[in-house]
Amino acid sequence: MTLNSIKSLAVVALTALFVVGSATPASAQKAKKEKAKKEKVTDPRLLTVMKMAKMTKESQFLTKGVAMKTAHRATQGFSISADERTMWFSQPGSFGKNQPGLTKVHENYIIRRQDGKRESMTLRYFGNANCLAVEHGEDGKDYMWLGSNGTKYKGAYSRTRTVSRFPFEANGEINDGYAGENYYMGGERYCCPAVNVAADILGIVTQRAGEVTVNLYNLSDARALDDKDIKLKTVYKGEAVGEAEQTVIRTIKAKDMTTAEAISSFTIAKPDKDTADPAKAPNYYTFRAWDVDKDYVYFVEGQHNKGSMKNGESKAFITVYDHAGRVVLPKRRIQCVFDQYLLESLGITPAGYADIAGIKVIDSKIYVMFSVKDSKGFKTVVVKHE
Repeated sequence: MTLNSIKSLAVVALTALFVVGSATPASAQKAKKEKAKKEKVTDPRLLTVMKMAKMTKESQFLTKGVAMKTAHRATQGFSISADERTMWFSQPGSFGKNQPGLTKVHENYIIRRQDGKRESMTLRYFGNANCLAVEHGEDGKDYMWLGSNGTKYKGAYSRTRTVSRFPFEANGEINDGYAGENYYMGGERYCCPAVNVAADILGIVTQRAGEVTVNLYNLSDARALDDKDIKLKTVYKGEAVGEAEQTVIRTIKAKDMTTAEAISSFTIAKPDKDTADPAKAPNYYTFRAWDVDKDYVYFVEGQHNKGSMKNGESKAFITVYDHAGRVVLPKRRIQCVFDQYLLESLGITPAGYADIAGIKVIDSKIYVMFSVKDSKGFKTVVVKHE
């Protein structure tokens, strides 16, 4: 065999090798496209979530900044009726420089806006006011679900260890740190409820070192549990002039959820801040709100820009899970919070401050609530997606 023949055979062999090697990426790409076709989103609820990442129109703003009970604190919880005539908000009281007689840090407010009329009730020693859920009862009353039995921590009330269900009463006051039916999470803290009566679901989130655990129960089964005596160590009081802070062992009647059979329970871990992608890793930012329906859990996280354009835009994201904790729709932006220029042009906030704090899913409509801030203080915005 001549030297030229040997060279020709070598070239043919190398060419064949390159062809075989390049076939793998091509087939993999084809398989990826086929998988994408099979996973095409058709659920109207998920399509609505996908729309939330698009530009927001002015017509989507149900409120462009309404005042609540105090201008000194951001609204922390939200719900809305199916006919959109009634909205509920929860808001903590002002710090008042933590001076006795001035501070309202031990107070939370439930505000009901109905047909333009505003009414409120005052809760004391409950804790933070996160994740308000509202149930319209068969008796015609509106029942509030809110974290309760908070304890004083770094000058404020937080670390809620139960969830309370109680009726809304205009101008009413509750001074015990809890009320009505109470649901105890076995010592877990930062309890945040979500309720879906139609699907018979009670959800209670607990938090530990940034991790968020989602617990789902049958609402009817949870309410049918017997009450037990639960003892809680609580630090409270000291806000009134001449009143001393107290540490007490509080005994309450509550339903022990550690004895209930959960539909599901899963934990959303806190990703590594140094290596995770902030736009893709769930729970990278602070957990801010959630809701649940018959199929999905809607998880919202975010952070505001501290009222300065130097810090860029405020941020809010949503991730959708099924009840087993599998990601159904990966994390994506809630654009209405990011769009600082739209917020400024609509006269909502001049500095891009938008603190995401509420979500409510009704059929395929999704409502989000966030607080904005200007020279007059905090106001509340509600945006509708459908």
